[in-house]
Amino acid sequence: MPERIRIAVVGGGRTGAPLIENLIEIPYVDLVGVADVDPGCHGAILAEEHGIPFTQDALSLVNRGDEIDAIIEVSGDPALKPALKKAFIESGNTTTVILTDLIARFVLSIATGRNELVHTYHPDDRGIGGSVTE
Repeated sequence: MPERIRIAVVGGGRTGAPLIENLIEIPYVDLVGVADVDPGCHGAILAEEHGIPFTQDALSLVNRGDEIDAIIEVSGDPALKPALKKAFIESGNTTTVILTDLIARFVLSIATGRNELVHTYHPDDRGIGGSVTE
């Protein structure tokens, strides 16, 4: 069986929804979850239409453990990435990777054949976030 990657997307709005639309079409991607505080966002609607689990609580994804290879965090909430990071460390999960807005835009740009990065809606969202001791 060909190798697959299991991805969850946190943030179903301006950046997350187009990303979800593209990930759904990639045959080696299993989109295993979408999280957003707004159950009416476009990403939540896409998740429902495609039978992808949806939650309003991004931290609940931690309970899925190593069922998720990568979380693409594009919520724009500066506190969420460090909270996810801390929760994964506390759970003992050392395999799930958290990808940032920049990496998500890079992937989306490649997937859509663009010659430049997709515009950011979260210009201050850089890196993985603060220390896990905060």
